[in-house]
Amino acid sequence: MSWDEMGCETRPCPCGTGTVTYRWEMDDWNRTRDSKTINCSKSQADADTEERAAMERERERAALLSRAGELARERYFEAWLNLFSGKSKKKAWLIYTGGRGYPALGTFYKHVRDFEGVEKYLRRSFEHDIDKILRSLRVDDSEVTAMLRAAEKLRVLPEH
Repeated sequence: MSWDEMGCETRPCPCGTGTVTYRWEMDDWNRTRDSKTINCSKSQADADTEERAAMERERERAALLSRAGELARERYFEAWLNLFSGKSKKKAWLIYTGGRGYPALGTFYKHVRDFEGVEKYLRRSFEHDIDKILRSLRVDDSEVTAMLRAAEKLRVLPEH
C-alpha cells in the first residue's frame, strides 16, 4: 500500500517572508491525508506558539468537563438511574429519547447489548451528554451549566 500525491500547492506564508506547502494524498483504499510544511522560521515559531496555546485550551477544557461531570454525578446520577428503574428496555428508550431522535429503538437495543445492560449504557450516556441528562431531569444547575458552556468555548476545532 502506498500513498499517492493528489495535489501540492505552495503559497506565501502569513508573514510574507517564506512559503507554506500543502500536500493532499490518497491511498489504495481511498483514505486521504493532508499535510502542511512551513518553510519560514518566523511563521513556524508562530504556528508552534498557536499549537501550544491550543493544547493548553484543550487541557483547560478537559479539566472543566471533568469537574462538571464530577459535580453532576454527585448531584444527579442516582436520580438519573431512578428514572429508568424497573422499566423495560423499550420504556427506557422512550424516556431517554422521547420516542424520537437518536438513537432509534433498534440502535438503543444494540447499544444496550454492547454495553451489557441498560444501566451501563445509561452510565456512559450520563458521562457523555450531561446537558441532555440535566434537561431530562428538569434540572437547572447554573454551576455545572456554566462549566459546560466555558468548556464549549474552549473547544479546539480541527483546522481545514
